[in-house]
Amino acid sequence: MAVVTNSRAGRYTISGSGGTSASAPLWAGLVALADQYAGRHLGFVNAALYRIGHSRLYHDAFHDVTAGNNTVRFPPRTINGYHAAGGWDAVTGWGSPNATTLVPLLARSVHPDDAKGL
Repeated sequence: MAVVTNSRAGRYTISGSGGTSASAPLWAGLVALADQYAGRHLGFVNAALYRIGHSRLYHDAFHDVTAGNNTVRFPPRTINGYHAAGGWDAVTGWGSPNATTLVPLLARSVHPDDAKGL
């Protein structure tokens, strides 16, 4: 995610950010938009995300990230992470969301019984 920081002197910097600090608010916003679009509280959306991810609409709803990893290097130590791959992977999940497509899909894909059994 691009983060733009503006200084008092009218200058700005652009830096990258990622991880849960960036993705949690992004997903909260997407689900809030889907709630508003649906006209109801959708609640637990995970089952719907997996249905969409396994459907023919996957590549419309998500930008599949297929390269990269989450390996962390803190010299002298390296913590090996996971590698991105096609479809769902442990680094990026389903990939980055395409809100224009995903919001209406979530609004109609969340079923009232999705949260049962938790």
